[in-house]
Amino acid sequence: YSGGELVKGPNGVEFGDLSEQGIWFKAAPTYSELIDAVYKKLGLEPATHNVRAQGRTNVGGGAHRHFIMVPIDDDMSWSNYVKAVFNGTDWNCLEVYVQTEELPSAEPVSPEPALLDSEPLDAQHQNTPPRDPELGASLFAPSMVTANAPTVHPQHSWLRRIRSARARAGIRGQVAGEEVQSGQYQCGASGTVDTTSCLLIGLYDEVHRARALAAGQHLTELNPRNREPLRFDKRYERYLRPAGLMGLANICRAGLPSIDRALVSALVDRWRPETHTFHMPCGEITITLQDVAMILGLPISGHAVIVNKTESYIELYQRYLGKAPPSDKSRPGLRVAWVRAEFNKCPEDADEETVKQHARAYILSLVGGLLFPDASGDRYTVYPFPLIADLENIGSYSWGSATLAYLYRAMCDACRRQSDQSNLTGCLLLLQFWSWERFPIGRPDMLKPKFPNVDELEDDRDRPTVGLRWVVGACTYRSAPARCYEHFTNEFDLLTDDQVVWSPYRDDRVKTLHLAPICTQDSHLWLTQAPLVFFFMVEVYTPERVMRQFGLHQECPPPFRDTSVELHWYVQRYVCCLCMVVFDSRKLEIMYQ
Repeated sequence: YSGGELVKGPNGVEFGDLSEQGIWFKAAPTYSELIDAVYKKLGLEPATHNVRAQGRTNVGGGAHRHFIMVPIDDDMSWSNYVKAVFNGTDWNCLEVYVQTEELPSAEPVSPEPALLDSEPLDAQHQNTPPRDPELGASLFAPSMVTANAPTVHPQHSWLRRIRSARARAGIRGQVAGEEVQSGQYQCGASGTVDTTSCLLIGLYDEVHRARALAAGQHLTELNPRNREPLRFDKRYERYLRPAGLMGLANICRAGLPSIDRALVSALVDRWRPETHTFHMPCGEITITLQDVAMILGLPISGHAVIVNKTESYIELYQRYLGKAPPSDKSRPGLRVAWVRAEFNKCPEDADEETVKQHARAYILSLVGGLLFPDASGDRYTVYPFPLIADLENIGSYSWGSATLAYLYRAMCDACRRQSDQSNLTGCLLLLQFWSWERFPIGRPDMLKPKFPNVDELEDDRDRPTVGLRWVVGACTYRSAPARCYEHFTNEFDLLTDDQVVWSPYRDDRVKTLHLAPICTQDSHLWLTQAPLVFFFMVEVYTPERVMRQFGLHQECPPPFRDTSVELHWYVQRYVCCLCMVVFDSRKLEIMYQ
């Protein structure tokens, strides 16, 4: 395509009235062969004209097609463009747009094609309004695009930083504990340097999935672990509303979508334990407390989800469920099959105590099956059961922050698993809805949602959350399912700034949803820097790295706070004791001392 300008249509870049000419190759051409063929087709000479080439590719998901242009200026960018287009698609041609520029006779001819007119990458910041990538300017360096591994923001180009470079960088110490001091890396005689330009922690990076992909290793999708909750009964509502779990229950009642293992695996490949963010070509982005509250409607304010258990679990089951499961000491947890057999349906003539017992079992299936799923696949996580047993006080705990802590830890573990049978736990429903809200990749078609009439609801707490719209109005469609993981990985490689919905909860987007009050009642805590706690898990929360998600100015480079390798290694008993001391004394800062 040549002889005019690109136009922007409803599905991204379109060629409009450009002149269209076909070039046939008997074998896959190199970049030089492509440019030579273009010169010949247009009747031009390299001595008199310069040619700039861009390729069109679809970065939409499913039935949503969204086309952008990517620059082609060397063998690597050409090779990666070819792979990105053909992998996981049914396309049988490549669409290349060329611009020609006549060279002045006095000007020497450059041996290399001119680059697109764009800002230097090191001058771009997350808080700077991007140029329109669909009309020619690119937000990533073509030489950094790969078909098998994620690309990176210029300030976090970790894919190219190998462990052997430590000596060249002058970083002292052989283990992460020596490298990280006071939130900064030590660097030679100059003291400290900005951590965004230093190496990533080798203990994480040497086994990271993205590092393996960059090395050409073939990885398979992670196995998601989550379980369907028990059957809902309207008599449970009186306990779900004060617990802050009505939003999650409404999503389950409407019908849970299946977890897209290709999508969540491609996301985990870009997760970095050092920052608790996803490293995308256009910057860092992460799941925040705002997302937890808006999507699932979970309470953020409240006590930490920890407990000092004084009774055995068998005694707790007998007291609060009315019966105990058969003895099974092989693995911790409560068998899903037993819970379903005993509590899946509450009898119509049940007395109040029986209804409470079934309500506890239902809440356990929500909490232990969706928010904190066990990796075994056939058991419910029972750590929260002592808190669930007291139906009157369930809502006094910060289930939202605990859910985020558990998901952070799950992704920190999964991003370093490379075996074919590796599992992924955490609240994957939250991860998938969050991705659909922000990225076009893997997003299903959204039909007209059928939300409940808020005027007919008994209680304002029964109003929908943002997550409900993905189960009452979604129609999934995806081509080439056998190669979706590779396809999604390539699409994230080409993700541009304008494709990301940085602030999906703007008033103009959600005002028609009539959200439940719990979605915004804890908004004053969304930017807290307190740690996230779930029993033995303590995770650092870093909203200062993604201020753009809150509609605020993003400082670049963002301030660094250590997510602590040692903290990820703490054994259960030690951290549980630490958490009890911290929260009994109300001094969160002790957590890091």
